[in-house]
Amino acid sequence: MAIDENELVRQLDDSITTSARTSYELFARAKFPTTLSAQFGGHGYIDRELRFHHNDRWYFAAVLNKSWVLWYFRRPAISDLGLSSSDLIQIFPAAEVTSGGEVKIRVQDQITAYALLGWLTQTL
Repeated sequence: MAIDENELVRQLDDSITTSARTSYELFARAKFPTTLSAQFGGHGYIDRELRFHHNDRWYFAAVLNKSWVLWYFRRPAISDLGLSSSDLIQIFPAAEVTSGGEVKIRVQDQITAYALLGWLTQTL
């Protein structure tokens, strides 16, 4: 499903660094397996977010900040895919476990964005 280009432009205002902008655009425009869909979302103070659903379950999130994108492996993805937090930290050493049992990665460059996209393509 194609993303809403007008919403993407709105989210990528002038306050966003080039690195964060590029990473977020990579996530927004990526070609995913047909079982994974992306849509804009948000809640509360988070108003610039991409949500990735797999078979109607919210698996991943990319939250746009001024200088980075915060990528989340949500609990449904971790359990459905038979992963553990330690598995993900071994694959992505900069990752951290949140108090809610999710795994987050601060994406500050294209290399990390491409690594996540490659992992998604191979895993789903």
